[in-house]
Amino acid sequence: MVEMDERETVLGSLKGYLAELLESGVDELTFGEPVAGEREKRAAVQAPTAPAEAFPQAPAPSAAPEPAAPVRAEASYRPAAPEDSLRVEGDPRARLLFVMHGSGFAGEAGELLEKIVVAMGLGKEQVGLLSFDSGEASRAAVAGRIAALAPEVVVSMGEEATALLLQSEAPLQRLRGRFHDLSGIALMPTHHPEAMLENQGLKRDAWNDMQQVMGRLGQGR
Repeated sequence: MVEMDERETVLGSLKGYLAELLESGVDELTFGEPVAGEREKRAAVQAPTAPAEAFPQAPAPSAAPEPAAPVRAEASYRPAAPEDSLRVEGDPRARLLFVMHGSGFAGEAGELLEKIVVAMGLGKEQVGLLSFDSGEASRAAVAGRIAALAPEVVVSMGEEATALLLQSEAPLQRLRGRFHDLSGIALMPTHHPEAMLENQGLKRDAWNDMQQVMGRLGQGR
């Protein structure tokens, strides 16, 4: 009986002690120092881990982009200068210089021009021919080349060459048939060979103009 009473007394004391521990917040009893492995395991379980998204890693700095190489359009493209569109055929020192847009002595128009020159008692190697591409040659470039060649007489063939040299919007038919002054050089406007090929009646007008040119050069026939 005495042992039973002592056991009940010890159990009662132990229950009271455990109740006090629970009230104080202790819910676990440790008996002895845990070994190292067990201690690390408990620390890993008990240590709170922050959610991965709470501290997002800063993105690794990307390499700075290399500056783009400047585009050198001027190295591959260069607008044609007015002088590049001029062509001189025949004798550059000739007293007579024909000026027109087109391909010079090439093609049917060039053949007709050569016939006109021969009819004047000259060869195409005895006259000068300055041709330019339509719309590309400026008046300054053409006038500069004429001044460099320094002929006595210039024949402007066609509307475009005549308007370019005289800076006039008057119709060619009103300008042809008489000489005009071009910085001290006698200028005779006449029809373009292509126009004469399309309208055979214009050849008579052109021949009358060439007769005045021959008279000016002292080669009347």
